[in-house]
Amino acid sequence: MTSAFQSIGNSLGDIASSTPGSTSAPGGGTAGGGQFAFDPDELESIAKDWLTLAWEYRDSAASGGRLKIDGPGLEEASDGQAQAAMQSWTTYVRSLHEKRNYSMAQARKCAAALAAYRGTDQDSILRLLSPGDTAPTTGGI
Repeated sequence: MTSAFQSIGNSLGDIASSTPGSTSAPGGGTAGGGQFAFDPDELESIAKDWLTLAWEYRDSAASGGRLKIDGPGLEEASDGQAQAAMQSWTTYVRSLHEKRNYSMAQARKCAAALAAYRGTDQDSILRLLSPGDTAPTTGGI
């Protein structure tokens, strides 16, 4: 098993090694593995992409609102179909919230690595990367 991982590591070459002037993502290099390294501009771009994705999930969930579906008929089966559709919609909106939280967590990880590299705090990095006055704080978005 170890030789398979060494083979993968050898195949990756420079991708798995840290280079001067680059920042490693938090958690890299655990369990004896390699690290992915990004220069500060790449890390900033990745953090912006995660933030944009988080905003899009937030906006989608906000526009989802509450849904009221009536069945096509007056019988019990129609009512069951309507309830199943509403439950599906609720699950979909909940998944948008979970995806927003995940995207925001990834943006925070990138911001933390960038903040450590630049010697500043994570919230300042997130404010700089966020469009307009939509910057998240420690409390979230």
